[in-house]
Amino acid sequence: MKPTGLASGERRSGGGRSSARKGRASRRLRRASREAFARFQRFVDQGGKFRVGVINACNLDCFFCHNEAMPNPRRLGKAAGRVRLPLEELAKMSSAYAALGGPQINVTGGEPLAQSQLFEFLDAIDEQGARIVLNTNAVLAERLLSRPKVKKITGILASVHTTSDKIFREQLGGSSAQEVLRNVVALDRHGYAVELNYSLGPYNQDEFEEVLEFAVAKGLNLKAIALVRPHEGADFYGGEWVDPRWLEGILAAKGARERGRSSKLGGTTTTYDLRGTQVKVKNVARGRLRTDFCRACPHESACGEGIYGLRVGVDGFFKPCLLRKDRFSPIDPERSYEEQLLEQIGAMVGDWSRAEFVGGAPA
Repeated sequence: MKPTGLASGERRSGGGRSSARKGRASRRLRRASREAFARFQRFVDQGGKFRVGVINACNLDCFFCHNEAMPNPRRLGKAAGRVRLPLEELAKMSSAYAALGGPQINVTGGEPLAQSQLFEFLDAIDEQGARIVLNTNAVLAERLLSRPKVKKITGILASVHTTSDKIFREQLGGSSAQEVLRNVVALDRHGYAVELNYSLGPYNQDEFEEVLEFAVAKGLNLKAIALVRPHEGADFYGGEWVDPRWLEGILAAKGARERGRSSKLGGTTTTYDLRGTQVKVKNVARGRLRTDFCRACPHESACGEGIYGLRVGVDGFFKPCLLRKDRFSPIDPERSYEEQLLEQIGAMVGDWSRAEFVGGAPA
């Protein structure tokens, strides 16, 4: 993919439009209801995520990958699919989210380090104080390690689901879990703030202790979550859904201290300290949020995330929920991105007085 007009170092605020268009956008925003901004603020205060898929191809083949709900060709050697929204527009969208006060932009894929224009994309974002976090499998870490630390990247969420080369090959389609572990350590030493993401499923539940010990030994924070369902296929989890409360017993046995529990967008998260390493366990069975957006949802029993994040990507759609493909809507490059973001997030949050957290494992 060769986006046009994505010059390195180029700054675009408010969506990157001309001064006249920005002026018109600002006037429209001033006319927007206070409720729209209040709902946006509620979204960010409750930990809502803004996830930007810069490529839909990946160098791994994880059976559980939702690929930000983009068509998934799985392998770099296959066609990446039609790009409906160039990276320059995604950079404008990201700048618009930051201009509204969004605190964090998660750059995802596919595998973002497989995107040849990644660094130009990052340069084009006017982050205005927002954090830019890279979600990566760390296999292609050399793209970061071969250059000075990229200042735009304020954090890296590295997928470490196993320390076993066998499981890595059979379940994730890679060659070496140990290579990933070495890369993660190298990224940390290169100056990046690295946190490990461990997605729990039947295939790797016996690996948690190994991943945990690696994180503690290297002084890296760890977040464990149950697999998030992107479809209703009966075989998605590779077996029964694994309740992360099982991990809490392991942490207690190792002397971890519980530091707190919070219920926000995406589920209930318990935070522990284990020998100086922060460990978070997110468990939707303890509580996930339902808002007006979720009313009468046909996928209620299968929901493994609740209202969690707004996804956009090179496929050119707003995706407020992985399971609600009927609620995907095309991004309009001719309209103010700020207005579109407020509309999408406002619909996700709805009337907060009717929002509720519900427990129970997803079916």
